[in-house]
Amino acid sequence: MPHRTLRDHTLRAAGTPAALMLLLASVAACGPAEKTETTPRAASTSATGSASPAAASNGVEKLKSAEILARARKATGSARFLRMRGDVQEGGDTFKLDFRFAGKTKATGWFQQGAERVEITRIGKDVYLKGNNAFWKSIGGKGAVQLFSGKHLKTTTSNADFKDLAAFTSRTALFDEAVKAVGTWTKGKTGAIGGTPAVTLTGAPGEEISVATRGEPYVLVMNGGPGNRIEYLAYEQPVDVQRPPAASVVDGDAFE
Repeated sequence: MPHRTLRDHTLRAAGTPAALMLLLASVAACGPAEKTETTPRAASTSATGSASPAAASNGVEKLKSAEILARARKATGSARFLRMRGDVQEGGDTFKLDFRFAGKTKATGWFQQGAERVEITRIGKDVYLKGNNAFWKSIGGKGAVQLFSGKHLKTTTSNADFKDLAAFTSRTALFDEAVKAVGTWTKGKTGAIGGTPAVTLTGAPGEEISVATRGEPYVLVMNGGPGNRIEYLAYEQPVDVQRPPAASVVDGDAFE
């Protein structure tokens, strides 16, 4: 089986829906209406919410790599709130993503490539897509812009056409894919991510996962080589995820 990288799995999750096939291979997203930063930075101690100076050591640096991964996945999946953002490069293209999660079934954020950007909001099984005009034009020309500009296309997590796109609203989907992609991880050095003590696991060349060694053993960073970095931060900082106004929603089932 060919080796798949963090980049491969991020891009695979980004695009497939039949109705959006022309564009979703290069852009997908979910996002708050606010303007958010698109350049990743190291997670700060306050942003992680996991390793204040008073937080006790959790001891994961003493465990085997498989045990560290298991504890990191459980802690990250159990956090009430968190944020995931990053950059992924493919050829000359850079894909940017920024998602915020509230509980296990609420998320909002965005994914962007070039001028094309689409936002996603998920509440329970409902998923709302809102692309900018460049996004809709790439999918269906001027007609799609006229139909969907300023609107939210509603679908569900069970819709096979949108399953891979909706995966971005799962906080652990990308982490699980990265772990499976490499297969064997080796415990590496300890250090700090933006002031948060952490242990680093190494996989294929250039691929690393950093896990907090104080407080909860949260995933802090996944590196997939130059230009490929996903950060997990803002743990337990509340996020209010709401449905878009009903007047702006277009039912995607009507187009099947």
